[in-house]
Amino acid sequence: MSDMNDFNNPPELEADTKKPVKRNKGKIVIITMIVVFVVTGIAALGFAKGFYDKHKGGGPWGFMIGRIADDLDLNTEQKAAVDKIKEEIKAKMDANKESRKKDMTEMEQMFRSDNFDKQKALDFAKLHDAKREEMRSFMIDEVAKFHSILTPDQRNKAVDKMKEFREKDKGFKDGWKDKKQDR
Repeated sequence: MSDMNDFNNPPELEADTKKPVKRNKGKIVIITMIVVFVVTGIAALGFAKGFYDKHKGGGPWGFMIGRIADDLDLNTEQKAAVDKIKEEIKAKMDANKESRKKDMTEMEQMFRSDNFDKQKALDFAKLHDAKREEMRSFMIDEVAKFHSILTPDQRNKAVDKMKEFREKDKGFKDGWKDKKQDR
């Protein structure tokens, strides 16, 4: 009877019935991993966009003023003044954003044309330098406003924070240079 049982239920048949189960488990694991990866990626992009939106609009000076001001014990008047400075910087940056896009489009068109007009490019560069100098002067004025609202103790804390930023930035840049040289 045992031979008949083996004949009706050979070991090969039992192995075949178990394989699809393993395949299904493997597919489920792979699909789960893909879903987790996609969800994590979407969340990371959302975070990165939020970080970019919060910190890029005011440029590096606006970002720095905001970070330093967060670590100082500002009173309500000082906080209001810092918020006003940050809003002025953001407004100026936003106003210049459209101008930069227009300038880049104009430069692209100039480069695509059959002949490159050197004089027009030089005039374009002079205009760009004038805008940059205007922005530099504006930012220095805003930093001066920020300086004027701080107490001497707060200024000292601000300088310490600037040093900390510079050291972190230096370490980051040095690490980046080392990685580039390794290539």
